Amino acid sequence: MITSGDPLTLEPVTSDDRDRLDDVAVAVIGCGVHSTTAILPSLRHAGVRLVSVCDLDGERAESARRRFGAQYAHRSIDEVLARDELDAVIVVGPPELHVSAGVAALESGHHVFVEKPPGTSLDGALAIQRAARAAGRHAMVGFMKRRATAYRLVRQIIRSDEFGPVTSVDMTYAHWPVAGLRLHLIDMSIHALDTVRWLLGDPVRLSVFKRAVDGNHALVLMMEHEGGAVSRLDLSAFAPGLQERLAVTGRAATVRVDNTVELTYVRQRESTTPDRPNTRLVRSWRPELSLPDRENDVNVLQGYAPELIAFADAIRAGGAVTPSIDDGVAAMRLVEAVIDAPDGMSLIELR
Repeated sequence: MITSGDPLTLEPVTSDDRDRLDDVAVAVIGCGVHSTTAILPSLRHAGVRLVSVCDLDGERAESARRRFGAQYAHRSIDEVLARDELDAVIVVGPPELHVSAGVAALESGHHVFVEKPPGTSLDGALAIQRAARAAGRHAMVGFMKRRATAYRLVRQIIRSDEFGPVTSVDMTYAHWPVAGLRLHLIDMSIHALDTVRWLLGDPVRLSVFKRAVDGNHALVLMMEHEGGAVSRLDLSAFAPGLQERLAVTGRAATVRVDNTVELTYVRQRESTTPDRPNTRLVRSWRPELSLPDRENDVNVLQGYAPELIAFADAIRAGGAVTPSIDDGVAAMRLVEAVIDAPDGMSLIELR
């Protein structure tokens, strides 16, 4: 049973009145598979007006224009940025495009949302950060795990009094082979690096184990965070498909999430002896996929729609965006630290 004030009670991320909002005008640069399956379909939840789409492949741009109701289809970024009515630009493509198009959009006076990663290296993320500061505009990075429904519940639970101080986070984000450690980290593992920063704060010490096998990597990280909590990340590239699991432990309590859609919250009853059976309280959450409800939309559950809602709302309110390019820079610093670490086991001081 869920009661008032229960840690598993979560406010919805969408509302009906968003269908009537069109006061934020956006353009989307990049109409590839990820853009057309996750980002463009999620814009309807954010209540924005899609002015234009852009892709080097003109047929792909025109197809996206028709499918998602944009006014214009372009092949040139310059044509997109020349439109006076735009408030913001969303960039979804290869990492190099995130930097070049993101910087150009900021320099032309627009707020920017760039998909992760914010570049192929730290230098790219720093270039976006400098451009945002110089232009006085916001740059948001698409770390959608922060707004995935189950992970929003995790953050809510671990901040409750009954959960107590967080002692550890254990996250598996293991996946199929990805040749080359840099691509492995910026394309996949960066999600886990940002998630643990979001839950525990910046790490101050990093222990890295990495081993190359046939061009791919077995990779395990342990980090000590501000406040003393620790995290362990299994980021190996030898799993069948994507294996994603998260467990956060507090004071006689643990919350676990499997593959972003099944959450279990277990805590010890304070009035009973821990070694006695049936003394634990267990609660669970999972989406009701049999119901055609907005909250069960896969792009809401995975966090794509909520992150775009947050981006549009920040523009409307004139507030800050989160995760910002500062978070992108912090994640890329961790990426570079792992890349620079020697094979085998190493300990790195981050402060």
